[in-house]
Amino acid sequence: MTAYLRLLRFAAPYKARFVGALVCMVVLALATAAYVNLLGPVLEFLFTGRSDAMAGLGRFLPTPFDFAGWVRHVDRDRVLVAVLPFLIIGVALIKGIAYFGQFYLMGMLAQRVIADLRTALFDHLLHLSPAFFAKRHSGDLMSRFSSDVQSIETAVSYAVSSYIRDGLTIVVMLVNCFLLDWRLSLMAFVAVPVTLVPIVRFARRLKRVTQQSQSALGRIAEMVQEGLSGMRVVQAFGMESWESRRFRDENRRWLRIMRKSFLVRALSSPLMEVMAAVGLALAIGWVGGRIVRGEMEAGKFFSFVAAVMLLYTPVKQLGRVGQMALQGGASAERIFEILDARSAVADLGRAELAPFAREIRFEGVTFSYGETSVLEGVYLALRKGEVVALVGPSGGGKTTLANLLPRFWDVKDGRITIDGVDLREVTLASLRSQLALVTQETVLFNDTVHANIAYGRPDVKREEVERAARMAYAHEFIEALPLGYETRVGERGVLLSGGQRQRLAIARAFLKDAPILILDEATSALDAESEREVQRALEDLMGLGAPGGPRTTLIIAHRLSTVRAADRIVVLSGGRVVESGRHEELLERQGEYARLYGLALGREDEERRMGVGVG
Repeated sequence: MTAYLRLLRFAAPYKARFVGALVCMVVLALATAAYVNLLGPVLEFLFTGRSDAMAGLGRFLPTPFDFAGWVRHVDRDRVLVAVLPFLIIGVALIKGIAYFGQFYLMGMLAQRVIADLRTALFDHLLHLSPAFFAKRHSGDLMSRFSSDVQSIETAVSYAVSSYIRDGLTIVVMLVNCFLLDWRLSLMAFVAVPVTLVPIVRFARRLKRVTQQSQSALGRIAEMVQEGLSGMRVVQAFGMESWESRRFRDENRRWLRIMRKSFLVRALSSPLMEVMAAVGLALAIGWVGGRIVRGEMEAGKFFSFVAAVMLLYTPVKQLGRVGQMALQGGASAERIFEILDARSAVADLGRAELAPFAREIRFEGVTFSYGETSVLEGVYLALRKGEVVALVGPSGGGKTTLANLLPRFWDVKDGRITIDGVDLREVTLASLRSQLALVTQETVLFNDTVHANIAYGRPDVKREEVERAARMAYAHEFIEALPLGYETRVGERGVLLSGGQRQRLAIARAFLKDAPILILDEATSALDAESEREVQRALEDLMGLGAPGGPRTTLIIAHRLSTVRAADRIVVLSGGRVVESGRHEELLERQGEYARLYGLALGREDEERRMGVGVG
C-alpha cells in the first residue's frame, strides 16, 4: 500500500483526468444498479401482468411523466414494445459511454505516470556516483527498467482501475441489495466475513512470493547480460554448457516460486465462488416461504438475485487482478529502492567554479573503498600548464586519485582544491565542465561518428567536429567509412578498431576544449601501431609544443616509456607518494621509479623479441 501511495505523487499532476475517470466510474456503477432495478419489475409484470410491479420504473423517467398511471391503461405487449427496449438501450448507452470514458482516462493517466516514473528513475541513475554502480549489477538495473516498470504499468492500467471501478460497483450494489431487503442481504452475505480470513492470508503469501519472483527475474537478467557481454570468454573457454546449466538452475528456481504463486491464485477464486454460492443458497432457501406467504414481492426477489449476480462479477474480477496489484506493488518497491538511493557524492555546492587559473592541489587526501584503504595522506600540486604523470605498481591508487578530481568519489579525509577552492563547495556541473577525460575503456554510443564526437551537443557545426577529428588524426579513417561521419559505430563502438575508438574519444575531448585533462591508461590496450597514432593525438591534445603552452594534464600511465616527456612524474605505492621528479632525476636516484622502469623496459624488449605488438 505504501508503494501505491507514493505512486499517487506521480499521478498528482493529472488529477483532472482522474476526477473525470472517477465520475465515469460512478455513472457506470449507477447504470449497473439501474439494470438490476429494471429487471425485477419487468419480469414480474411480464409474468403476472400486475401493473403496480412496474410503478418503480418511473424513477428512471422524467418527473412530469405519470408512468404508473400510464402502465395501468396499457397491455403488456405495448409496454414490452414501447418502453422496455428504449430503457435497455438507454441504460446500455450510458454504461458504454461511462466505460469508454473511465477506460480511456485511466489508461492515459497510467501511461503518463509510467512515463514520468521511468524518466525519474533514469534521471536519478544519471546523478548517482560510480560507488552506487560498483555495488549493483547492470542486469538487475535493466530488469527494473523493463520487467518492473512493465508490472507497474499493468497494475496501474488494469488493477488500480479495476479496484476503483469494481469497488464502486460493489458498494453501489451492496447498498442496492440492502435497500431491496436488508434481512435477505444479511442472509446472502453471511459467508463474506468467513471468506475474508483466508483471502487476507493468501494475499500476504502472494506478496512474498511476488517479491521473490521479481528478484529471481532480476538475477536471470543479470545472467543474460553477463553471458552476452562476455560471449567471447564463454566460447573461448568452452563454457557454453556450464553457463547453460547455471541459467537452467536459475530458471528452475523461478519456476518453483511461480508454482507457489499459481497455487495461491488457483485457490482464492474457487474459495470465493463457493462462499458466494453458500450465501446465495441460504438466501434462496429462506426467501421461498416469504414469497409464498406474500411477505415479499417476486419482482423484488428477481432484482435481488440479479444484484447478487452482478455483484459477484466485480468481486471475482478483484480477485483476478489481485496478482497484478501485488506484483505491481512489489515492483514499485524495487523502483523506489533505487529512487531512494542517495549518491555518495552529494552535489551540495552552491558556487560556480571560476575558470581555472593557477593550480590544483591534493592536500592530505585519504580514501578507502569500504574497509580497504587506498590513499593515505597524499599531497600533490599541479600548476597550470603542467603535465604530471602518475606511475606505480597496480593497486597503488593512481586511478583512484584521478577519479577524485572530477568527484566520481569524495575524499575521506583531506581536500582537493582548484585555485584554493574546495571542490565540495562548487557545483558538480561547473567542476566537470572544466575537465576532459580519456580512459583506457573508451565509451562510444550506438550512434553516428558525428554524434559521438559532438556528444550531447547537437548544435555543434560540422566544421567544428571535423576540425576536432583532424586534430585527433581520425578524419582520414572516418572519411573511409561507408557513410563517413554519419556511419553508426555499433554498440560500444564495436564496428571500429581499438585505435579508432580511442581517437574518437580524443576528438571528443578536443571539441570540449577543457583546461584540465585526465588521461587514464589511454594507450595501454593498443597494439604498437595504434599506440603511436593515438600517442601523437594525445600529445596534440595535451598541447605539447603548442604556442599557448601545454594543457594542465594528469596522466595515469602503465607503460612508462610514454611519460618521459612529462614535466613531473609522481610515483604512488601503497597509497602514498614515494617519489617525485623528472624522468632523468628519478632514474639517477635508483629508487622505486628506476626499478619499475627497468622492469618495463625488460618486458617491452621481451615482447619485441617474441614479435608481439607492444600494447
